Amino acid sequence: MVLILACAAFNRTTLSTIRMLWDIHIGLLTLLGAMATQLTITCVLKNICGLPRPDLISRCVPDLEIDEPSLLSTVEICSNMNLQIVFEGFRSFPSGHLSTVFCGMIVTSLYISGQLQVFDMRGMAFKVLLAISPIVIACFVSCTRISDNRHFLRDVIGGSIIGLCIGTWFYLQYFPSVFDLENGGRAFPPRRIGVANYFNNVGGFWKIDDELPGSFDARHLNSKVLQSIVEEFENPGQYLDLENVPQNIQLINKLSMNLGNRVLNVTNTERV
Repeated sequence: MVLILACAAFNRTTLSTIRMLWDIHIGLLTLLGAMATQLTITCVLKNICGLPRPDLISRCVPDLEIDEPSLLSTVEICSNMNLQIVFEGFRSFPSGHLSTVFCGMIVTSLYISGQLQVFDMRGMAFKVLLAISPIVIACFVSCTRISDNRHFLRDVIGGSIIGLCIGTWFYLQYFPSVFDLENGGRAFPPRRIGVANYFNNVGGFWKIDDELPGSFDARHLNSKVLQSIVEEFENPGQYLDLENVPQNIQLINKLSMNLGNRVLNVTNTERV
């Protein structure tokens, strides 16, 4: 979260205030959404699988004076009166530490890669070091979970995969690929209601004023194109404020009535 705020603050020379605030909002939404999702998945799997931890015996403190000792026993053999500690011993897979750490670190690593344009083929080792350092931290945590006898290797691998997949998926929902150098690590603009259904997914986004060009422009259906379409259904020359949400809804209603299921081929290469 500190990194997201810092990147927005240091980009004031190239980003408008609205763009800066929008990127902060989307960055925090990506991080918190990814964390909440991986936590839900991890907790559900822990309770469904119920696999024992490596330190289950030390948590259980089995009573060695039972009358009929057996290799197969239930939790009734445990003398530890703190049942929360005992039950936690059966929630080994997947590792919650690893799913959380890898999720947060992969979002951080991708965010750094996008902001610093790590893949610009200029060979700056310092940027690469900053981008991979979160992954190194996550790998260190994974080693400690095994060395501290809290998880098996399978738990570490499972938690890591969950964190990596959820973190990457959430980042790509809100940000272009880190290989998209033109965009400079900026988030996609906010979605416009319903427009993309009629234009082969070209557009469907509100415009955010920005001093830099970027790939998000290709996803913004500019006002000139929409105005020319509106004029087919309205009196020529009549102006429609397409940056206004109620007018946007009015436009979609007109398109729904006149176009039905048809789709228009519209390209958007000009910034307006």
